Amino acid sequence: MRRTKRTYSPDTKAELLAACRAPGASIAAIASSHGMNANVLHRWLKESSQAGSCTGSTALDMTDRTVPAFIAVPLPAQTTEPVEREIKVEVRKGGLAMTVTWPMSAASEFASWSASVLK
Repeated sequence: MRRTKRTYSPDTKAELLAACRAPGASIAAIASSHGMNANVLHRWLKESSQAGSCTGSTALDMTDRTVPAFIAVPLPAQTTEPVEREIKVEVRKGGLAMTVTWPMSAASEFASWSASVLK
């Protein structure tokens, strides 16, 4: 099966070149995240630096058009009632079973009670 040559729009190419020129950018990581070979990006970088621009809009043009914006993201409503956490202990011995449930807010009282029961 023969591979076909992919084509990229000038805007996509400019966006990828701008990402490659960002400080600390990894060309290999950028290429990989876009499903392309890093050699293609290296060639584009070389060609754009030799020619002074890439076809269509340049990377500089692309960054000039980018405007930061705040986008509000709705969050799910939080429950107003706090959930009371509990201490739950199950003791089994022979045919007997005992379950004790105690509020977490009274953990020190539970410690005292359980110490006296287990003596």
